[in-house]
Amino acid sequence: MADSDLYSRLLFLRGHGYPLFHPQPFDDLPVAARETGTEIGDVGLITQDGCFDPIFNILRARDDPANRFGVPSAFERVLLGPEDIAARTLFHLPGADISNTTVSKRRLDIEAGVDSNVFLPVGAGAVVEVSTNSKQTGLLLLPDGASKWDLRPQQVFRDYALKHAQNWYSFVNGDLHRMVASGDLYLITGVTKSTSWSVAAVENESSEGKVSLKLKATQFGSAGAAYTWEWKSTGSSVDSGPRRRLGEELLKENQTVFLRGFKIALRSMPLRRPAKTLSIADSNWADLSTRGTSMPFSRPQSNRNTNPFGQSSASSPPGPSDDTEPLHRLNVSGRLH
Repeated sequence: MADSDLYSRLLFLRGHGYPLFHPQPFDDLPVAARETGTEIGDVGLITQDGCFDPIFNILRARDDPANRFGVPSAFERVLLGPEDIAARTLFHLPGADISNTTVSKRRLDIEAGVDSNVFLPVGAGAVVEVSTNSKQTGLLLLPDGASKWDLRPQQVFRDYALKHAQNWYSFVNGDLHRMVASGDLYLITGVTKSTSWSVAAVENESSEGKVSLKLKATQFGSAGAAYTWEWKSTGSSVDSGPRRRLGEELLKENQTVFLRGFKIALRSMPLRRPAKTLSIADSNWADLSTRGTSMPFSRPQSNRNTNPFGQSSASSPPGPSDDTEPLHRLNVSGRLH
């Protein structure tokens, strides 16, 4: 199992949303989007290595930099008021850790109180040791804490996704040639962001039953600038961030550690609706992590009677008959919760 999959599977159990193994925004995003990070209203996909790749945003105007690839046909901008977004500053306090199991944190360079933030004070030579006895550990460390934002009128986004899902896949696969499988698009309704983070996905094979990892404080920028925490050990199972461009010193709360929203899929044989949503609050990781296989609109359609999955209406297998389809069926989407 890939490290990003192990990490996301284990931390998903904590109920904060979809955990991203790589929370940092893509470097090629427009400056404004990079400084903000993932936003409510983003439509995009989660990559194999645990990043969120935004494609367009339904809250932004057609010509907004966030919509640099263009927008789907029949695009309608959704307008919200400030009261429609619930914000909770430092929902996770500085020094917090989120894990599927019990971990211990210990400051090695100075004496620190049991209940104190082991990441403070930070300076040259600072080292924190993290230990666990678990066989499998997914771990998120938040030296500066994290804040969260969530959409209140969830029904607005759900209905919008049901109405426009076909246009979205037609745009993403037909116009942008992204080869996105049905069920792999997400509409974001909530985010948890931090200014800094460290993640680890560890499978403990030690005969001693205990595994320990160490973080060190590293100075960035010019002399007298701030410090950031990095793992002393290296490898694909650990990561820290953000990684900064040369001359970039200002810390921004743009690192998205958790996503919440709707997973969007198309029915292979629409009867009542071409798309469907289902709350992932009632689901499990297996349903969320299952990736689609059909790529709607990836190939030119020969005629109007051919559905997006390349099957004629006459030869397509029966589709779901109502909106209470069991969750184990794969042509559904869900809400991250």
